[in-house]
Amino acid sequence: MTATSQEALVTLRRMARGHAGASSGESAAWEILANLRDGAEVDFAGNFVRLDSRGKRAVVQLMLDLTTGGTGLSELN
Repeated sequence: MTATSQEALVTLRRMARGHAGASSGESAAWEILANLRDGAEVDFAGNFVRLDSRGKRAVVQLMLDLTTGGTGLSELN
């Protein structure tokens, strides 16, 4: 896993909240992390757009590293 992927995961994990009182961005980060961990599709229409700029940057960085082979999907667990 690349250092930038590790930093992106830390960012998303800090943002992610799965409880009923979580903000929409916190819930979106929670769902995106769950989708990445499970190898499922990320709902960009519903989740990505709810993230703030830090969260969006983290997701884009993860996608770049996944597509270029710098990070494997199995490393996101």
